[in-house]
Amino acid sequence: MGGLVLTARKSAMLGSAIALVLTLAACGGDSASQGGRTALTVTSLPSAFLAPLYIAEKDGTFQREGLEVKIVELQSGADGVPAVVSGSAQVADMGFDDLATLAAEGEKSLVMVHNLVRRVTFTLVMNPNVARERGVSRASPIEQRYAALKGLRLGVTSRGAASDRYLRYYLRAAGLDPERDAQIIAIGDGASLLAALETRQIDAYQLSPPTPYVAQAKGFGTILIDGAAGDVPLFSDFAYTGFAINRAWGEQHPEAVRAFSRAINTAMAKVRTNPNDAAAQIADRMSAKDIGILQQTLNALVPALSEDGCFRPEAVRSTLATMHDVQIIPAQGDPAEGALWTNTYNNC
Repeated sequence: MGGLVLTARKSAMLGSAIALVLTLAACGGDSASQGGRTALTVTSLPSAFLAPLYIAEKDGTFQREGLEVKIVELQSGADGVPAVVSGSAQVADMGFDDLATLAAEGEKSLVMVHNLVRRVTFTLVMNPNVARERGVSRASPIEQRYAALKGLRLGVTSRGAASDRYLRYYLRAAGLDPERDAQIIAIGDGASLLAALETRQIDAYQLSPPTPYVAQAKGFGTILIDGAAGDVPLFSDFAYTGFAINRAWGEQHPEAVRAFSRAINTAMAKVRTNPNDAAAQIADRMSAKDIGILQQTLNALVPALSEDGCFRPEAVRSTLATMHDVQIIPAQGDPAEGALWTNTYNNC
């Protein structure tokens, strides 16, 4: 049965490739040379932890590295997978869980080349009235916070996305059945989840900041689990998210991949040195336009961001084992360099 589920998921993801190919082609989503620079397309779900990507685009770092980068924003991070598999995009920000699941399904055309986030940053925000009724707050034991999700309408970006998988872990950790003991609803991107919480279509959702912080600031949400702050110890030292490339494309364009990685590291240094200035630079990319909220977000995220993009083999090994143990991925995955990840394109 598990194999059938995995095959169906892979078919659904790759089946959407045709539409994405057409969309990305219209955006110039190939890697042909443009004005002497290598053009590449990056697909992403808008998120504050992608600040170095946005800053490298804005301040000319990509161009100075000889790249012409086009960023295509999606409704779910998982939507970028078929685009990179098909070659209509060259880079996608992706969770290690997605990469390991694809490998278990036999899809091995992708490889992670730049570590981005080394902690699971999902932040769960709940309607304040619901939280009060259930007697929980961020100060409650983590097990009690998990149990408080029973019977609720819980929003995720899409079924099978990381926001869905980690939420299901919370329910299982409380001894609950995700299919029976809660209603998990695919809503879409951060702005859509935020609106759904405000209008009481859902009782809670989780996503990386800033939108959970926006809900709390506006009074229709209260933070129950702050992943960026390390509220879930199991996920606080983790190979969570990075940039993956089409493996064949990378072998054909190694200097472009190295240039991309250098540019991200250069921009990351700016984020880590002055997150408040960085917040102002990324405001146009975020559904939350409040600079104060974005500053709060980046200051919270800085401890979770990789300084150099390098993967530590022991962290990868531990991450894959943990994700398998808690049923986020179907098989543990090969932790060896070259299987799912590589430091070949970074100065590690």
